[in-house]
Amino acid sequence: MKRSRISIGAFVILPAVFLAGVITGSSSQSSSTASTGSFTQLYICGTSGKEICKVGAVGPGGGTIFFVDYHNVYTGFHYLEVAPSDWAGSGVTDPTSPWCSNIRTKIETELTAWSSRGLGVGLSNTDIMLKNCTSGAANLIADYNASPLAKKRDWFLPSIGGLMLISQNLQGLAGMLDSEYWSSSGYSNIGGWVQSMGHGYQGNATKDSLYHVRPVRRF
Repeated sequence: MKRSRISIGAFVILPAVFLAGVITGSSSQSSSTASTGSFTQLYICGTSGKEICKVGAVGPGGGTIFFVDYHNVYTGFHYLEVAPSDWAGSGVTDPTSPWCSNIRTKIETELTAWSSRGLGVGLSNTDIMLKNCTSGAANLIADYNASPLAKKRDWFLPSIGGLMLISQNLQGLAGMLDSEYWSSSGYSNIGGWVQSMGHGYQGNATKDSLYHVRPVRRF
């Protein structure tokens, strides 16, 4: 099935793609994959660090919880947290950056595969980007992990599936701008996937385009 495309400058908008295992039913759950075990609710969230972890709550890293895997579908994590809006410093909200300094060649096949768009895989996507980019979106997050501003040191650039959930589940919470954000999911040799927070659209843009960056973490 062909999807219509609307080009605005360097940004090519596509209708939002609903990813298998990412959005089904409840905004904070997924039931498209068989459960892999039991889920244990954590009480390490909120400003006290003793409240229930749920979508919209303050996370252990000082950000906002945007996904809870109640069905224990995903391996390696139960929660996804988006960083606080001032992660880049006081008075700075989500700086803009190119996707990667390597703008001409495909970094890794894994980054343009369907699997690079799922929940939580931004962690491995970001690792690949850092091995191949001397500057760019992933490098900004690496600098944040090494700075005293970060309460946790495991932040990464979210996949396009993760950004879609931030847009849909938080609906303006966490100080997200009504603008476009880079994901860690590659699109082609010269492009990456971008999420429009305000309108929910997804699209692709050339790697040297400037879009906003917001880290996430999983636990």
